[in-house]
This record gives sequence, C-alpha cells and structure tokens, in this order.
Amino acid sequence: MVAPTVFMQELRRICDKHGILLVADEVQSGVARTGKWWAIEHTGVQPDIVCIAKGIASGMPLGVTLTRASIMDWVPGSHASTFGGNPVCIAAALATLDVIEKENLLHNSSAVGDHILKRMVDWPRKYQLVGDVRGRGLMIGVEIVKDKRTKEYAAAERDRIVEQAFERGILFLGCGPSTIRISPPLVTTQDEADLAIDVLEECIANVERSA
Repeated sequence: MVAPTVFMQELRRICDKHGILLVADEVQSGVARTGKWWAIEHTGVQPDIVCIAKGIASGMPLGVTLTRASIMDWVPGSHASTFGGNPVCIAAALATLDVIEKENLLHNSSAVGDHILKRMVDWPRKYQLVGDVRGRGLMIGVEIVKDKRTKEYAAAERDRIVEQAFERGILFLGCGPSTIRISPPLVTTQDEADLAIDVLEECIANVERSA
C-alpha cells in the first residue's frame, strides 16, 4: 500500500510539533527498489532515521541505520551487535551501490516499473478478481478480492494464481492476506517483465473462469 504524500507530510508535521523522530523503514522499499534510492523521497519528506537492509548488500546479511550525526552521537563501543560491521558484507554493500550507480538501475527500476503498471492499469476493470493495482518502481501489488465494493479478501484464489504462475516458470510471492507482490531484480528488462506479466494475466483469467 503506497502511503499518500499528504499522509507522510502530516506525519512529519506531527513529529516536528511534538519532538518525535520520524523513522522510515526502507528494508524492502529502499536501495533503488521504487525508482529512487529511498521510497520516502517520492513524498519530499525527510526522515530523521532510515532503516536499511536486504538489497543493500545483494543478499549478504547486513543492516544499516542511517541518520544525522546530531542524532547518532554515541561514542564508539556504546552500541554493537554480534555480526555488526562484517567486512565481507560491507564490501558487498559498497559493490552493490557502485553497480546501481554505474548501470543506472534507478532509471531501470522506474522505467520498467512504469511499464508494468501501465500494462496492468485496466485490470481492475477487466477482471472481477482484481481489486486494485498499486506501487512504485519495481515494488508493485495486485490485490485479489472476492468483492470489489467490500474488498473481501480472496486468499485462496490468490494462492491458486501464484501456484499456476510457478508451474509456468514465474515466481510471484503473496503479500498480506490476498495481494500478489511483484518485486523482480533491479536489472529486469522490459521484455522479461512482459513475459512475467503475460503469465500472471493468464493465471488470473484461468482462476477467474474456474471460480
């Protein structure tokens, strides 16, 4: 679910008013996933702390807490973790950031994501099972429902769609009660995206016909 810009702006206003730190959880949505380095950039809101993991080191186990020096004013040794600062993971993260910049994967994430969303924009009108299509960049959700008005979940139908797609060689993941998550690699091409979306649409149509 994409947070509306006005919602994020109001969060920032309330935090400022009451002296609260605004923390952005960018573990899944960060590192170019949505077409910008951090998803919160789409709103123009500046957080106080950003939590980063997953994509930052291309699969190597690494978590990062990013903030201003005025907030993170602890002296060395005041906070640590067993696996913190692993040099191999840090090297993987630096290499990942280098590849994203040199291969312009921010642009690719945005362009291919926009292409996918344009292909699916009429699905809520075209298919009874599709309640909504939403997302930014290469982080997209297709909501599967039994009733468009009430948004009653269609978890079983969602699972059947995912299973049928897997049988055709495309792996999708569920998200929440009845949403299909589309979150491919940042290097995904438009042709590869078209192949996957063709399969997904075919599976949605098959499950809808058999419902």
